[in-house]
Amino acid sequence: MDVIEERVTGILSGQFKLKKEIITPEVTFQNLSFDSLVLIELSLVLEKEFQVVIEEGDLTDQLTVRELAELLTDKGAVA
Repeated sequence: MDVIEERVTGILSGQFKLKKEIITPEVTFQNLSFDSLVLIELSLVLEKEFQVVIEEGDLTDQLTVRELAELLTDKGAVA
């Protein structure tokens, strides 16, 4: 697990009160029961944490934690 993936896991467990055991790199946000409003909240948290801009539609419920970390890296997030 890379540093950005670890930070995303920390955000999901800390701010969104998810158990770390269920946050695997392959889990989708749909599996975590994230609806569109929670995804919007997550995008705002990630923008602030990683100093990146997340466009509408970047975060979907089909995205995995690993894919989110890759998206953040592609957008210039610094570990």
